[in-house]
Amino acid sequence: MSKQNNNEKALQTISNIHRNLAIITAILLLTGQITIMGVFVTPRGFRVTLAGPITGIRRIESPTGNPIVNLGIDIIDIFIAKFLLLDQFSVTGSALTPEGFTINCGGPLLGVPRVKAKIPRIQNLFNDLDNFNKLVCDIFNIDPSVANKYKKR
Repeated sequence: MSKQNNNEKALQTISNIHRNLAIITAILLLTGQITIMGVFVTPRGFRVTLAGPITGIRRIESPTGNPIVNLGIDIIDIFIAKFLLLDQFSVTGSALTPEGFTINCGGPLLGVPRVKAKIPRIQNLFNDLDNFNKLVCDIFNIDPSVANKYKKR
């Protein structure tokens, strides 16, 4: 029972971190520190890409200084922030670029499944060499007889 309680606490902590990232991202959008930079189209849906001076990338603005275009960008930012605050969007990842990094957001509205907290099982995987060997064989399409030579004794 103690291990299950620890797992539930860990999942709750991970969920809280995801939620806090969404709130911080919304605040950065509303304060103009980041803005929409583009949209990723993936087989599972769309993700919006956000960046700005705080991430090392210049904030996007109209190249001609057109206030209507800048207002349109700001309105898009407000909608993204609203969806982040309403828990309709979440931070789904980050991407490194030569200039800095971007923040990716998405949610069911864009076809991206809701982010669910998971507890990584890497430690258990590496403690059990047989499972590790099976995983490596599956991923790299290696003959299992090669990995069986290195079984735990």
